[in-house]
Amino acid sequence: MTCCLDDVLLPPAAPALFPGRRQDRIAQCVNSAMLAVEPVRRSVERRREARHPYPYPLHLTPLGADGQALAEETFVVIGKHLAPHGVDFYSPQPLAHRRVIVSLDCGKEGWIGIVVELAWCRFSRHGWYDNGGRFIGIVRSPLADFDDRPRAA
Repeated sequence: MTCCLDDVLLPPAAPALFPGRRQDRIAQCVNSAMLAVEPVRRSVERRREARHPYPYPLHLTPLGADGQALAEETFVVIGKHLAPHGVDFYSPQPLAHRRVIVSLDCGKEGWIGIVVELAWCRFSRHGWYDNGGRFIGIVRSPLADFDDRPRAA
């Protein structure tokens, strides 16, 4: 017997919960899931520059009080958005440092390092911390020493 996704049967009460065509029901379900994650509609975008989704690993290296990179404390977070003047990302815990070097893998060009001044951190309902900040300078990436590719910075 072959079961196709089009053959999925809904319990008898399900059609009454979502009247209308199947695609309309699916759209309503997806909309409900989106409202559960982000219940308040966003206002008009107030930023002057476009943000680009960046759901990739970012390597963060804290900067000490003297401005030196603490390479042995480098850790990985998950990117959210990348823009010409800043970045935001998810981390599993709040960050203790105000400034970090974000290392971006530029493929054959190697790693680049950009100093970020972290401006905000908020706890999400999914157990992650949403963080963001603005770029304030370009430096040599601490990861460049661990990579034999050419360096971009």
